[in-house]
Amino acid sequence: MVSLKQKFKNFSLKRKLLLFYGVLFILPMIFISIIIYSEVSDSMMEKVQYSARKGYGQAKAYLEYKVNQLIQKTDVVVTSNSLKDRIQKVAEQKLDPHEQLGEKVAIRSYLQSVEVNSQSTRIRLYVKDGADFLADGDYIFFLSEADEAVWYQKKGRQGVYFAPGCYLEPDRADKYVALVRDIAEEDAYDMRYAVLRMDIAVEEFTDILCNASPTENAVTYLVDREDNIVAVSDWNKFQSFGLDKELPPGFDYDRYANPTDLEQKKLHGSTVYYISDKIRNTDWKMITVIPREDMTNGIERVQYMVAGMLLLFGLLTIIGGAFIINWIVIRISVLNESFNQVKEGKLDVYLPNDTSDEIGVLYDNYNEMMARTNLLVEEKYKIGLHLKSAELKALQSQINPHFLYNTLDMVNWLAYSGRVEDIHKAVVSLSKYYRLILNKGQDMLSLEEELAHVGYYMKIQDIRFPGRITYIQEVEEGVLGSIVPKIILQPLVENAIHHGIWEKPGKSGTIRILGYEQEKDVYIKIMDDGVGMNPQTLLHVMDGAISGSGSSYGVRNVHARLQLMFGEGYGLSYESKEGEGTCVTVRFPKR
Repeated sequence: MVSLKQKFKNFSLKRKLLLFYGVLFILPMIFISIIIYSEVSDSMMEKVQYSARKGYGQAKAYLEYKVNQLIQKTDVVVTSNSLKDRIQKVAEQKLDPHEQLGEKVAIRSYLQSVEVNSQSTRIRLYVKDGADFLADGDYIFFLSEADEAVWYQKKGRQGVYFAPGCYLEPDRADKYVALVRDIAEEDAYDMRYAVLRMDIAVEEFTDILCNASPTENAVTYLVDREDNIVAVSDWNKFQSFGLDKELPPGFDYDRYANPTDLEQKKLHGSTVYYISDKIRNTDWKMITVIPREDMTNGIERVQYMVAGMLLLFGLLTIIGGAFIINWIVIRISVLNESFNQVKEGKLDVYLPNDTSDEIGVLYDNYNEMMARTNLLVEEKYKIGLHLKSAELKALQSQINPHFLYNTLDMVNWLAYSGRVEDIHKAVVSLSKYYRLILNKGQDMLSLEEELAHVGYYMKIQDIRFPGRITYIQEVEEGVLGSIVPKIILQPLVENAIHHGIWEKPGKSGTIRILGYEQEKDVYIKIMDDGVGMNPQTLLHVMDGAISGSGSSYGVRNVHARLQLMFGEGYGLSYESKEGEGTCVTVRFPKR
């Protein structure tokens, strides 16, 4: 099983660079973004919570101040001796209707003077029954009405009581809150002269509660000890929390509960923040409820901004990094591909370069290396040509004089024998034979001329050994114009005669030359019906290890020259069976 380390090693260079780039840039960027988001969100949450606490505290303080003002305002009425005297006078003396009307006007005027500075309050005074002309149904009422009313019954023994609107008359239920106090006798505080009720418009408290709501969807409300809703900053928002149906624990009045700082709590399945405290001089509790979304709304915007910037910067970083990495890898791939072409033998591949960075230096070094390699190859080729030329000339110096000596000796014997015609044929063939060898100093000639060279050689042999060697030539016309190195076929024919036919008991045989084209290459087969070769001799036929005349060196020389000129895929190949003959195939490209 391949290890993780080995898998990484096997990754392409591009993948390694991208992985490294991602780890080096993307991960730190994510880590830094998380830290920034965490710090900013904590700071924003602290500011929002501080703002909520501050707003709540200021609204509560102002509400308590307002309540205290209202109580002080009623203190003026409750402690007024002149008002008490008039109430007592009405209660104890029998006043005629005219006097009652006079007292009503005086009491009414006093009450109007108390409420004159406020448009949101209205004072009512409840006196003892009996003075029929005193009650006006506007400012002055009888105590029996108060005793029968819920708002007074709920007061009990409290000195100052704020009655919620639900306890007031139907036409005032949703609009007012009543401050209720007893006006007691001076010597007996448990005995009442009258009851004072100040109706206060709910808007007085609603405006204050609105200032305690720090966010758009927050709501602040007042609840009394019997869980009656006294006032709400926004009734629609109050209903959206489901608080109009039933107040769950924590959101109701709990006389034993301590004030709460800004805390999280579940409200009908939703998470909210809430803060609560009791209002002095009342039985009220002021509660502010803030949806969690309002508290985290700014933080979420920051989160989206950070995420968007992270995504944008990440994309730009990845695209830019991928572009640079791809540019580097492509240049390296081009260099690698050039080396692959060199391995396949293509030595003319050069890389254009207009940079001076590390890869540009590699390109320059590669181009310089290829230039030197081509120079060395050319020099080696020239040295090889000179060497083979020297070997050829050395071989020719060994073979040609020997062949010339034998031919001239034959001409001499022909002269003694008086065979003038044969002398003529031999001399003409010999002259043409050497004319093709010289070839005006050129090393290349056509296949047709090379075959003519073999023909002159065979004519001389036929004059020397008449009727003993049959020569057959079957070559396609389409290959006769092919250009080949000179003297590549005659050494092979000579080798076939000396090591094939002359070794036979009858010392006679047939030489057949077959030529054809196949897949743009020319094949020349030289076949003899001589003694053939055993496998061991066949292995050494081209390495000069065969005993005999110098013609075996010619075979090796022909093979080396063909490969040097056309490549290793060309040259000679031998097939032979002992006692049946030998076939040597010459392969070279048609051109």
